[in-house]
Amino acid sequence: MSKFQENIKHLIPKPKTPVLKPPMYRSIYTESVRRTYNSNNNCHKTMGYAEVELDPPSQFLKKHTRKEMRPFVEINKTKCCARKSIQRPCDGAAINTSKKLPTKTRKNIRQTNIIDVIKRVPPLPKHRVQDTRNGHIIVLNEAGLEPTYVSKKNYGKIPSYIVKMYKEKEMAQLMETERKLAVKPSLRYLPEAERSELLNGLKTNWAELHKEFLLLPMLTDTVPKMKRKTMLEKQLNNLEKDIDLLERNPSIYVCQDV
Repeated sequence: MSKFQENIKHLIPKPKTPVLKPPMYRSIYTESVRRTYNSNNNCHKTMGYAEVELDPPSQFLKKHTRKEMRPFVEINKTKCCARKSIQRPCDGAAINTSKKLPTKTRKNIRQTNIIDVIKRVPPLPKHRVQDTRNGHIIVLNEAGLEPTYVSKKNYGKIPSYIVKMYKEKEMAQLMETERKLAVKPSLRYLPEAERSELLNGLKTNWAELHKEFLLLPMLTDTVPKMKRKTMLEKQLNNLEKDIDLLERNPSIYVCQDV
């Protein structure tokens, strides 16, 4: 039966199933919060008491409105000075009246300034240059136009730290050279059979490379051809040098691998 075919069962009204809602969430602190709210203990905690009348917006806080004028109290200075001047003897000792208090010396600032000006060394004249016809003058030393750097004692000399670095480098190279000379490599004599075998192998390699060199094209008009020819020529020259070395020296010593 297709789904588009009419069926009498669809004409019978179906009862609607009631939607069951989950129970509403209730906090365990609901009763304690309700009791605290009803007790009205903290009703004026943040906003103040409800019966206090607030000032209108026109009466905002102005400058010097909170300044309190304290009453003037006159202090009797004579009594304070008299109290300080009283000296009490210690354990029945007599008061030493012969000892005088040190008197304050008054400094003559005017005389001191005159002496400083007389002893002062006059400043050296500055090197000035007038660069415009209107009288504009510049000081060469202050403007950075005076060659003061070349007048220094260490001008043109190598800094001491660079000299020290070069000496340390030379000493390290010398110690490395002495260490290499002290450790002599172990040599062994190359037998005649091994020498002839090595010479024959070099000649065989030279013949193969020479044959490959002769098969190269006459015209080397591309970069790969030129590189190939240059590489073969270099290998042939190296083989010829090795063959000549073995043929001229019958006695050969080689370094053993450590």
